[in-house]
Amino acid sequence: MWSFLRRQLNYFLIGFVATFVVYLFIRFDPDKVFLGVVLGAIGGTVLSGGLFMLERRFPDKALPPEE
Repeated sequence: MWSFLRRQLNYFLIGFVATFVVYLFIRFDPDKVFLGVVLGAIGGTVLSGGLFMLERRFPDKALPPEE
């Protein structure tokens, strides 16, 4: 059940963000909105890469002690 709710929440968030970006293009200057979208994508990519590197450096499962 939780996986279903998580998937539905992801669908909602994707739809919300897409609709909000379309609204911003209609309401404001498209060049500024596009710049904001690009900067947000760059920031998300940097954060995702940083978290990926930290996850590789500090995995969830501890290695068994060496004897």
